[in-house]
Amino acid sequence: MKKFGIIILIQVLFCLLITCSGKDSGWGEVITRQVSQPDSKLGVDSLVVDFMENYHIPGLSLAVSKDGKLVYTKGYGYADISSKEEVSKTSLFRIGQISQTITAIAIMKLIQQGKLSSESGVFGDSGILGTKYGTHPYTSAVNNITVNELLHHTCGGWSGRDDRIDDPKFRDTSITREQFISWTLDNIPLRNIPGSSYGFSNFGYLVLGRIIEKISGQSYTDFVKDSILKPIGISDMQIAGWLGNKKKNEVTNYKDKYFIRYDAELDDEFCFPRADACSGWIASATDLLKLNDNVNRFSTHNNILDSITMRIMLTSSKANEHFTCGWFLNDDFKNRYYISEHFGQTSEIVCADNGFSWVILVNTNRPAVENYLGELDQIMWKALSNSAIK
Repeated sequence: MKKFGIIILIQVLFCLLITCSGKDSGWGEVITRQVSQPDSKLGVDSLVVDFMENYHIPGLSLAVSKDGKLVYTKGYGYADISSKEEVSKTSLFRIGQISQTITAIAIMKLIQQGKLSSESGVFGDSGILGTKYGTHPYTSAVNNITVNELLHHTCGGWSGRDDRIDDPKFRDTSITREQFISWTLDNIPLRNIPGSSYGFSNFGYLVLGRIIEKISGQSYTDFVKDSILKPIGISDMQIAGWLGNKKKNEVTNYKDKYFIRYDAELDDEFCFPRADACSGWIASATDLLKLNDNVNRFSTHNNILDSITMRIMLTSSKANEHFTCGWFLNDDFKNRYYISEHFGQTSEIVCADNGFSWVILVNTNRPAVENYLGELDQIMWKALSNSAIK
């Protein structure tokens, strides 16, 4: 009787939440059923669904661990509205710039193996990539860029308005990745001395992917899969296709409260495969959390990085004390996180100092509301403060 009463309470609560929704009525029915499962945690689900309702989100996936042990995972809403496919534990989401965390881990793996130094130069006669890209000779600033500066977004440019990952040139299907890197080196000069200032650069992480290829002798994707993912039992993470060309189990991306297909409007104009190392990965929440927990040495087996390499990865630069290699640090430097908003999706990965870690993946882009990302981040913090999950 007690379990039955709880289920009824959950159903009533969520029916109230969705009654005034502008969504397809089937969305509400799906949500109500999903949060009425025997393993549901009302204190978590209510926060998630309230957030989804407020910001008109079709589908969301959540995974939470404590000291490396998975304690809760759930899919909410639709992976695809037209087919009524629901979000499941295996649904794959575009994780956008969280891909850079994966790239940083791969670079750290090469450093741990003694194959690479963070102080190694990148371009020029003595650099890792030599003079493969662009017109020579390079400027002295370009010749002075190091792996460490690419990792910390302190290479001196190719950021903000100069970050050409979203430039029409990058969307030109006739331009290869190599041609794009050459074009950027030739056309976008550095504005600052490398190492002197912070400027978020997708392009810098795209270059790091090419460093991984040069040092490992494998493609970027194959190295990450063989050296990082497969050893810890992850097989479904992969590089996304063009928008509109979904992979198996991949969710559909939407925009705004009317659930417009994001890829339908963009008409395949952005090449995610070309942006592999900076924003190309798709993953399930549970797999991304597993990667996080293994990197953080919560797992007793198959840890990816040793403690020395972890210290290198989590050391910030003088230019920005809140950014390490592929991670942001919160104001008190106790918790690290990455929140990504990129082409029809929002993603968050958090490693908290209380032993909890979590991943939240959403299949819609950020609405034009100032506090959206803050409220996304607060879902699990509120659940933990209310002891909704232990």
